[in-house]
Amino acid sequence: PGVLDYLGLIAAIEWQAEEFRKRSGIKCNLSVDIEELPLDQNRSTAVFRIFQETLTNVIRHSSATQLDVTVDIQCNALVLQIQDNGKGITEAQLKSPTSFGIIGIRERVCFLGGEVKFRGVPGLGTTVLVTIPLTEEEVERL
Repeated sequence: PGVLDYLGLIAAIEWQAEEFRKRSGIKCNLSVDIEELPLDQNRSTAVFRIFQETLTNVIRHSSATQLDVTVDIQCNALVLQIQDNGKGITEAQLKSPTSFGIIGIRERVCFLGGEVKFRGVPGLGTTVLVTIPLTEEEVERL
């Protein structure tokens, strides 16, 4: 995405969160404690696409009114947490072979050598927690 090329990953996430708010009317609180992430273009694009797909799922399925997004570095890993206050994803939805957004997120996270956890609480919302280990070169650039 052009915004990613011109602004970098953190600014692109901030821009996408604002576009999400404008398009959906869902309040989006973003907490980022780092200025930039030292990821290469392919890894940055994958993380950005994971974020976009999660936002798309929130709009389509959650009935949420608020979204809290945190981007941080912990233990030499990028941690992206997206939590909504919607109806909460079910185990059946997580396991469905037609949940293409979930499948795409899992595939991208796997490609990056990371881990994704989905947790839905009925009536309280869904949390998506993505952890992507940084390479040695990326850690050195922090």
